[in-house]
Amino acid sequence: MITPITIGFPYVADRFGGSTASSLVLAQALQEAGHRVHIMTHGTGGRVTDEAIALGLPVTRLPPLSAIPGYARPDCFRFEQLLAFRAARAAITKLELDIVHTNDITMLRSWAAPAFSSPAALVAHWRSNFRESWSVKTALRAASRVIAVSQYSFDKLPGWVQRKGAVEFNAFNLSMSEEGSIRAQVQVRAKLGLPTNAVLVGIFGNHIVRKRTHVLADVLRVITHTADGRPVYGLACGGRAEPYDHELDEKTAAFGLEGRLLRPGFVRPVEDWMAACDVILAPAIDEPLARNVLEAQALGIPVIVSTDGGLREVIRDGENGLLCDPYDLPGWIGRTQRVLNDPMLAAVLARNGRIAVAALTPDKHAERIARIYRSLPGLAKQAA
Repeated sequence: MITPITIGFPYVADRFGGSTASSLVLAQALQEAGHRVHIMTHGTGGRVTDEAIALGLPVTRLPPLSAIPGYARPDCFRFEQLLAFRAARAAITKLELDIVHTNDITMLRSWAAPAFSSPAALVAHWRSNFRESWSVKTALRAASRVIAVSQYSFDKLPGWVQRKGAVEFNAFNLSMSEEGSIRAQVQVRAKLGLPTNAVLVGIFGNHIVRKRTHVLADVLRVITHTADGRPVYGLACGGRAEPYDHELDEKTAAFGLEGRLLRPGFVRPVEDWMAACDVILAPAIDEPLARNVLEAQALGIPVIVSTDGGLREVIRDGENGLLCDPYDLPGWIGRTQRVLNDPMLAAVLARNGRIAVAALTPDKHAERIARIYRSLPGLAKQAA
């Protein structure tokens, strides 16, 4: 029988992305493994709170960090993060936390001092790219362990962080039967008002500069139909966030794609929208991992992925996906055409993609993370 660990996961209530979804999957898996998990959200409402409640996770609401909403806030150190000390420190005491597990830089900055001043250990899940910042470096020094989501991300950390670091790929909990996939394909096309034989090229994630969603416009400009005559549409699922990818708007207008490049915003259930796609692109730069690609593979969707990121540690070019330089627009167009016009290639990529991510299950991920928790001095003594 395990000795339960009490873990607090802090978030900003009105910001949500792939890393948030990944961390909530981990939190749910830890709770199912018998640990005590608390989701702590700064601000009222917000998608994080809604998603946590839907997963059956207890939520403690804390004062907002800023009156500026969502992604309009600059992603840098702000005085409000210091002012959060009292509420955060009180939550650690009230909930009797053993671990404060942060999942983004804002929460790392905000919770480093409260955790350092308490008996709780700070674990920083590193889902970002390291850039010189006194506040981030100070917070990382306060962390007992740092968990990077890929070797790509880990290698960018300073040596003194790597010495207390580990690499753990994100887990996910999406799966779908063949019947469910066919049903999703039909329902999504009907919802969008598309022909039943329409082909969908998808990109999932917030529309920020780094994600390069505008590549979808370049692809659609050239690929209007498949070799067998089916019409090709684009599906860009995600929200507008800063720094916004203005090229997406500019190219959509310039190429006359308003009726073909569809932007439904955040979509739920995301697996239905992914399963409706014939291929999913991930043309981002500086991408630590990209959870959405792993989810697409689990659902049996062929993927084309940027070489600039941690996904190259999972994708074997031509075997379980295709790789492409993020700035090689003819390459993205050509590879998309290959997948759409070669059913045998698409089937091979889909089958091998499922195999490649089969081990990235939430329960195994939670076991490995709990092992990291137990390696910390305070918890190691407690377990003994």
